[in-house]
Amino acid sequence: MFGLLLVRPAAERGRAVAWDTRRICGVRFFTVTVAAGRRNFLTARRMRRAARQMARAGVRAAAFPADFAWGELFEKCGVRAATDEALRCALAVKSARRAMETRGLTPGECCAALLGERMSAALGRALMELAVHVRYTLLNAGGGGGEICSVLRREYGVSVLRGAGEAQLQRADVIVTFDGARPCGRPGALWIPAGAVTAAEGFENAAANMTCLLPPRAEEQLPEGCGRAAVLSLLLQVGALRTEELEVAEIVQNA
Repeated sequence: MFGLLLVRPAAERGRAVAWDTRRICGVRFFTVTVAAGRRNFLTARRMRRAARQMARAGVRAAAFPADFAWGELFEKCGVRAATDEALRCALAVKSARRAMETRGLTPGECCAALLGERMSAALGRALMELAVHVRYTLLNAGGGGGEICSVLRREYGVSVLRGAGEAQLQRADVIVTFDGARPCGRPGALWIPAGAVTAAEGFENAAANMTCLLPPRAEEQLPEGCGRAAVLSLLLQVGALRTEELEVAEIVQNA
């Protein structure tokens, strides 16, 4: 069972720490609601109680609100913070196309680079989907990708430059990174981080603030103030949501 941590203002009446279970898209979440204390030590004490309660319920991964400052307390109890990596991977191509649209770029005239430490399943799916929409495609995935590139060339007439080096990556208008790969190429290019690396000096993260549209059945079940991206990632991982059900409505690029 997954965990879900909600924080309500101290001014609102109710129990300091309350818990129950709820279903989101059919998946059970052990939900703990914590009232923020008027002083830091009081909030910390309540968070420790919340962490212990999640651990007793068998929770090993939980979605926390954005900018949550108490994750270490939960880690000590064996409850890790769920990340949004699965969501970013699933929406990598949709994010890239939305970012290009936002900047006024035409995909058919763009050069896209996909970078990864290896040829993962997520990178392969993104390559198959993105390569047919852009003019040029560059790939650097630890030497992998030969089979997929052959399919693209044979079935769609699309050529992909494998093993692209730094000089060639300078041509990229959009860079999509997976796993632990860091962006490489022209700093002014759009960067879509779909892996563990989400910050790099000199590069702008075009998906820093992504607004994601959900099907009504999911939207109405998400509680206010939840770690939305982390919840969606968990639902994607267990198959309760499909990539086809999600749309990227807006991309706000950071500075």
